[in-house]
Amino acid sequence: MLPDIFSMYGQVFTFIGVGLSFAPYWLPLLLGFIFWELWMRFVQMEHLAGIKWVLLGIRLPKNIMKTPLSMELVISALHQPSEGNWYDKIWLGKLKAYFSLEIASIGGDIHFYIRTPDKFKNYIEAQLYSQFQGIEIFEADDYTDLVDYRPTSKEWEIWGTEFKLTKADPYPIKTYVDYKLDTAIKKEEEAAGRTDPLSPAIEFMGSIGRNEQIWFQILIQATGKRFKKPGSWFEKRDWKGEAKDILKKLQAKGEGEKMSKAESEAVSAIERELTKFGFDCGIRVLYLGKEGSWSPLNISGVIGMMKHYNSEVLNGFKPQTPTGVDYPWQGIWWNKVVDQKKDMFKAYRARGYFYHPFKKRPFVLNTEELATIFHFPGGMEETPGFLTLSSHKAEPPANLPV
Repeated sequence: MLPDIFSMYGQVFTFIGVGLSFAPYWLPLLLGFIFWELWMRFVQMEHLAGIKWVLLGIRLPKNIMKTPLSMELVISALHQPSEGNWYDKIWLGKLKAYFSLEIASIGGDIHFYIRTPDKFKNYIEAQLYSQFQGIEIFEADDYTDLVDYRPTSKEWEIWGTEFKLTKADPYPIKTYVDYKLDTAIKKEEEAAGRTDPLSPAIEFMGSIGRNEQIWFQILIQATGKRFKKPGSWFEKRDWKGEAKDILKKLQAKGEGEKMSKAESEAVSAIERELTKFGFDCGIRVLYLGKEGSWSPLNISGVIGMMKHYNSEVLNGFKPQTPTGVDYPWQGIWWNKVVDQKKDMFKAYRARGYFYHPFKKRPFVLNTEELATIFHFPGGMEETPGFLTLSSHKAEPPANLPV
């Protein structure tokens, strides 16, 4: 028994010795890789720290007679894929611009926001005014500063989660086109008779109490080549390459046997998906309440906000990394839930998702899908908390740059 153990340890030490003998070859490569990672992280964080951010608040007129297509055109303008040249990326740490589309319920009052780097402020305002006459755009104070959440304090209780797709990225969710919202609204009666998948979420957010809040954000950035290319070690491709592979598989099956209705639907939907700009996305939602007002019953309502975009045939959303544990023995060595809540709150306030220290794996949504989740729903003036303004207050400034 002992000789066998000594023999095993001898083999291990021999293997280590052989590895160390080749250290002059692999150690410089390892150190070079570590230096490169640390350098890129440093310059990127320097770049991010230098960005001046603006939170644009949007006040809406009483009636929005536009389809989500108008918002899709605005979102298309946010597709900014440029990272600059090699000097910009490697020496200055320049990154692709990213934005945050947000809906917040503060005590039941609904607010729409777009968070953007300051240099895009006038550009985004011009896009919004061109599509939505009668709105008012203003620089808002950050509503997240109103909550002083500390794990050691009992003043606020929070629950949060991020969402991910149920299928591969190229499969689209149920969009406003599927809900027949792509045709122009000519009368108020037409708006009232339509089914808007965003309306139930707005209704729910408007129903919470004065000491409760719901924060919802969609972080977006023009997608790039981050998918591994089959048959290669290091080469990457974009999401459209993934989509074309899925189409080939579905169509090849259709040649061998009759394609099912669901498969035929998937082919048509993915083909339409490919005609639009794609964004890397992260979706995060927080439910907050003061002590005595926070209710765990509202958690199911928060999760349900995303269910109207789900399709059994195509794609949908499901929660990931919620702030909680499934079993009592999880986090037995430390208070795991407290750490989860603290991290979720920090990530939301920082609007972090694509880069260190809040880096997560994004998923792809195109402009049509994003406009389905984030747009100005019509016929909502009767919804509790849905704030509107008189149209005479909302004329765009005459000197707005285009």
